[in-house]
Amino acid sequence: SAHPQGFAHPALPAQVPMSKRLLFALLLCVTWGSGSLLASADTLVVVVRHAEKAADDPRDPSLSAAGQARATALAKVLADCPLTSALVSEYRRTRQTAEPALRGRDLSARVIPVNQDSAEAYAQRLAGLVKREHPGGAVLVVSHSNTVPALVLALAGVQVPPILEASEFDRLYLIVLPAQGRPRLIAARY
Repeated sequence: SAHPQGFAHPALPAQVPMSKRLLFALLLCVTWGSGSLLASADTLVVVVRHAEKAADDPRDPSLSAAGQARATALAKVLADCPLTSALVSEYRRTRQTAEPALRGRDLSARVIPVNQDSAEAYAQRLAGLVKREHPGGAVLVVSHSNTVPALVLALAGVQVPPILEASEFDRLYLIVLPAQGRPRLIAARY
């Protein structure tokens, strides 16, 4: 079961400060493919919520200045992670959150529309797509406050706390899907 704050993982004691957890998460990305922490057949999934949104469009807002700064921060966190793909919803804020991390790479975000799906159904659809189409890759998924916890549950089998809609934009989940064995989860803030 998850730590009450949602940041526990068997390989990472709950008392480790967030900065050390993020450092560990970055180390995981940096060593991806080197064989030191991950097998080449393992899939690494980085799951984040979109960054802060502006008030420019009630249906499909773009990122605010704070959101643009957070998207740039995400790009810095993932600078040494050899992403092989990125998945976003049809909303501008998810694409704009992923764009800085994809800049300079031969990648563009693939849009997976939410349609009329519930958060759980959308998360199941995303999880299935990641597992089917991206084995052995490093996938960035930018989603929403209601779908990120559902996606973590679908991929890692761990229940994490809900994300506060108005104020929480900094969670980062690293999920390792091994070719064999149980998924591993690292949760941090960036």
